[in-house]
Amino acid sequence: MEKIKVLTQFDQSQIKPLAFRRNNRLYKLKKVNLIYHFKEGEKLIFRFFVSDEANSYQLRFETDTLEWFLEEN
Repeated sequence: MEKIKVLTQFDQSQIKPLAFRRNNRLYKLKKVNLIYHFKEGEKLIFRFFVSDEANSYQLRFETDTLEWFLEEN
């Protein structure tokens, strides 16, 4: 799991990742394929399955710290 920076749109009750930066490269996301949330102890975690034009990624958003992580690509 790798910590990343994510450009995110917060709209009412929705969270939408638009792009993320990894190793000084910007990945512009085209589609959010699936979102679900779960708890790890008291922490609320959101998991996003997203894709750009060529690849799919799994992103994790931790609501207690407001940090994003790349889980899989």
